[in-house]
Amino acid sequence: MGSPLRFDGRVVLVTGAGAGLGRAYALAFAERGALVVVNDLGGDFKGVGKGSLAADKVVEEIRRRGGKAVANYDSVEEGEKVVKTALDAFGRIDVVVNNAGILRDRSFARISDEDWDIIHRVHLRGSFQVTRAAWEHMKKQKYGRIIMTSSASGIYGNFGQANYSAAKLGLLGLANSLAIEGRKSNIHCNTIAPNAGSRMTQTVMPEDLVEALKPEYVAPLVLWLCHESCEENGGLFEVGAGWIGKLRWERTLGAIVRQKNHPMTPEAVKANWKKICDFENASKPQSIQESTGSIIEVLSKIDSEGGVSANHTSRATSTATSGFAGAIGQKLPPFSYAYTELEAIMYALGVGASIKDPKDLKFIYEGSSDFSCLPTFGVIIGQKSMMGGGLAEIPGLSINFAKVLHGEQYLELYKPLPRAGKLKCEAVVADVLDKGSGVVIIMDVYSYSEKELICHNQFSLFLVGSGGFGGKRTSDKVKVAVAIPNRPPDAVLTDTTSLNQAALYRLSGDWNPLHIDPNFASLAGFDKPILHGLCTFGFSARRVLQQFADNDVSRFKAIKARFAKPVYPGQTLQTEMWKEGNRIHFQTKVQETGDIVISNAYVDLAPTSGTSAKTPSELLT
Repeated sequence: MGSPLRFDGRVVLVTGAGAGLGRAYALAFAERGALVVVNDLGGDFKGVGKGSLAADKVVEEIRRRGGKAVANYDSVEEGEKVVKTALDAFGRIDVVVNNAGILRDRSFARISDEDWDIIHRVHLRGSFQVTRAAWEHMKKQKYGRIIMTSSASGIYGNFGQANYSAAKLGLLGLANSLAIEGRKSNIHCNTIAPNAGSRMTQTVMPEDLVEALKPEYVAPLVLWLCHESCEENGGLFEVGAGWIGKLRWERTLGAIVRQKNHPMTPEAVKANWKKICDFENASKPQSIQESTGSIIEVLSKIDSEGGVSANHTSRATSTATSGFAGAIGQKLPPFSYAYTELEAIMYALGVGASIKDPKDLKFIYEGSSDFSCLPTFGVIIGQKSMMGGGLAEIPGLSINFAKVLHGEQYLELYKPLPRAGKLKCEAVVADVLDKGSGVVIIMDVYSYSEKELICHNQFSLFLVGSGGFGGKRTSDKVKVAVAIPNRPPDAVLTDTTSLNQAALYRLSGDWNPLHIDPNFASLAGFDKPILHGLCTFGFSARRVLQQFADNDVSRFKAIKARFAKPVYPGQTLQTEMWKEGNRIHFQTKVQETGDIVISNAYVDLAPTSGTSAKTPSELLT
C-alpha cells in the first residue's frame, strides 16, 4: 500500500462542509495533517436560512481529534471572503473542494426564474467565485488542487432537475478549462460525480439507501486527487458505495454527407444516419485539438477525394497497414521555388544574422562582394511540399494536420545555394514508420537548378495518435540523428531571440498561426505563440558555420537535427558544439530553463584545402 498520504502544512478549503460529503472531506483532510477551512452557510438543502452551528460543530470535532481548523460562514457567492479566511488563518491556500450545493427540484414547466437562478448562483457561480479567489495565490506558489462537484444528473440528465443538471454539467466544462490553464502552474482540477447520503439526497433517496451510501466512501477519492503526488488532471469520476469509475467522451466515426461543389442536404443526413450513430470503432477525443483537427481534415479530404471516413486512425489494422504501405514511394506534384536576394536576406535576419557582427554582412547585404545564402535557407526551398497541403492528397495517408509535429530535419547541399534563382523540387514519401503512439512519415525533397541537384531535404513528420497499425518501426532510408560526445563542449555560443523573432521568421513562408496568434497557440496547449523549430535550427547552424567554418558556405555539406521542445520568442538560445574531425556535433538549450530544444544534431563540413580529414560519408559508417 505504500506510505500514508499526508497533507501536513497544506491548507484545504471545503465548501458546504457542515454536514454530509463536505464534513467527511474536512474530517479526512484534518486527520492527515491538513489545516482546514470549514465553510458552511448554515442553511437547509433548499438554500433557506443561515447560521454558524453546522460549521462550528465540524471545527470542534476536528479540534477534539487533535486537528487544526477554522470556520467560515459566508456564501460561496462571496468567494473572496471565503478564501480570505484561509489566508488570514493559515497564510496560504493549497486545495479547494467545491462541494456546496442546494436543490430546487421542479419539473421543467414549473421551474421559476428564482429556482433557476439560485441553483446556478450557488453551484456554478459559487464554485467560480471561490476558485477565482484562490487562483492567483495558487499560481504564485506553483501549486494547487481543485475539485468540482458535478452529478449523474448533470452527466445523464434527470426528471425534475433541469436547473440542477445544467449547473452541474457547467461545472464540468469549467473544470476542464481550468485543468488546461492551470497545468503550467502545477494546478490540477478534477471533477467528481458522487453518490452519497446528504442533506440534499435525503429527500430523493430511500432512508436505507441514504444510510448505505456513506460520504466516507467518497472522501478517499477526493483526498487522492488533491494529494501532491497525484498527476491526474482534467478527469471526471463517478464514485459511491466504495466504487470509483472514470468517464470519457466517445465519438462515432461519423460520415461525410457532402461532396465537393455539391450542396449538403437533410436527405443526405437521413441516408447516412445509421453510420453517423454507429459507435463501432468509435474514437475517444481528449482535447479540443483532437476534436477540431478531424473537422479540418474533413475539409481537405472533401477537396481532394469527395468524401471518406472522418476518423482514419480508428480503421481496422489491415486497412491502415495497407493504406500506409501504399503511400510509400508516392510522389507529390512537382513544384518550383523562385527567390531573389530579398528572400535570402529575410531568412538570414529571421535566424539571427545581424549588422552587430561584421561577418554577417555577407548574408544580409546584397552589395557585399561575397554575398551568400545561408546554407539552411535550403529548408525554406523544400518546405513548400509541407505547406501546400499535398500530403493530404496522397492515397493511404490520413493526415490530421492538428496532430502533426516536426520531429527531425536533414538537409544536404551538393553545392552552395545560388544567391537568387528558380529551383524545381520533387517530393516523395520515402517511408512510413509505426512508432506505436504515432506514425512517422519520412519525406524526401530534392531541389534542382535545371538538371543539377542542389540540395536534398528530409522532413520527419510525427502524426500523434495514428500508430499501432502493425507497420515497421525502423527504416534504412532515415538519416539518423547521432548522440553528442560524452565530454564538455568545445564551444558554446548564445543568442537572445527577439520577441518579434517568430513574426519575422514566418515572413520566409511558414504561415502557421501557431507562431503568431495567441488564441491558436492556446488551443494547441501553449501559453503563447512558440518559435518555429526551423528558426532555432537556423540559429544553431549559423553558429556552427561561424565558429568552425569562418562563415564559408562552400564548406557546409549537411545538417541533421531532432526537435525536442518548443522555444518562446524572447528566450536565449545556447548552442553547444563538439568538433569530431569534420563533423560538428551540437545541441541547443534554452538558457533560462536549461531545456534541450534541439538534440542529437550535427553539421558535416568539407575539409579545408590541404587538410586531411574524413569525408561525411566516411564519418557516417
